[in-house]
Amino acid sequence: MFCTKNIFIKFSKNNYFATGKKCVTTLLCVIFYIIAKAQDPQFTQFYATPLYLNPAFSGLTYEHRFTANYRNQWPGVKRAYTTYMATYDYNISNLNSGIGFFLLQDKAGTSNLVTTQSGFNFAYRIKVGKFAEARAGLQLINVQKKLDNTKLIFNDQFITGSSISQDAVSIDKISYLDVGVGGLFNSTNYWGGFALKHINQPNASMVGNIEPLPLFISVHGGYRYIITARGAGKTKLEEFISASVHYRHEQKYDQLDIGAYYFKQLINIGIWYRGLPFKKYKPGYANRESIALLLGIEIPNKNLKIGYSYDLTVSKLSINNTLGAHELSLVYEIAKKHKRNKRVLVTCPKF
Repeated sequence: MFCTKNIFIKFSKNNYFATGKKCVTTLLCVIFYIIAKAQDPQFTQFYATPLYLNPAFSGLTYEHRFTANYRNQWPGVKRAYTTYMATYDYNISNLNSGIGFFLLQDKAGTSNLVTTQSGFNFAYRIKVGKFAEARAGLQLINVQKKLDNTKLIFNDQFITGSSISQDAVSIDKISYLDVGVGGLFNSTNYWGGFALKHINQPNASMVGNIEPLPLFISVHGGYRYIITARGAGKTKLEEFISASVHYRHEQKYDQLDIGAYYFKQLINIGIWYRGLPFKKYKPGYANRESIALLLGIEIPNKNLKIGYSYDLTVSKLSINNTLGAHELSLVYEIAKKHKRNKRVLVTCPKF
């Protein structure tokens, strides 16, 4: 997780005891404040989640595209973070537009905090020269959050002997609308884009407070060097090297991914570094998180791409404690033959 979600807090019947309702409420407010300030799951294979990365990527394909993603972060920590995502987008070529839909669910902690996002994206493109285009995107997300209170024990349960706490009942499920926008400049060999999330700053508190989500800023871009290609307009890439960066900022927290891919025929391999080693939030704690190794495979004549990545923790949390992170992605595209013969300016890596 990005931002303050690297602070993992666990509740259980063996380690949580409060001396009064005021203490319980105060503690929960602190916990939900931390959670509310870090709503954004992150993916190592962020270009296998284009609709989540930037709404301007919607429809940046030949016709239909389906993706599925799974991330298990820090399996060495009991019930840390597990994220699932499924998306669909479509290129409405005659309207210079693209639409997309996604469903994301993130589960965290022993108390099973579940965040579900269902989103709609719209993108519009303007051609710039022969081999470049500018795109703008809008994102609307319905967010729902809920907590499994049966995993917590409250003070009044010791007094009354009840299996249900009135304090737990007072913690409601919540839902809110989250609005984002994005922009992208795309060409055959290079591209750059940005995304702004939470621009309406929705209230994400689950305990009745006012806790608006801070603005989330993402800047991403890269360059691709094509070694060999064939087909009409060289639409079939056989070998290339691609370098990319992804910077995120939310309040005082920021993070940078930088890495490169090498693709030849059906195999894609890559390496990434995540962190800002020259920036410290606290003396003695360098801002570095992980090194990721990636492998992608295309299934011949099936329009299916499979990507796997493993994050090796290099922070003070250590790989022995977290056991790293595993991520799997599937990308499936459908398009009519005459549409595949057209040049589509997809310069970002496939995994």
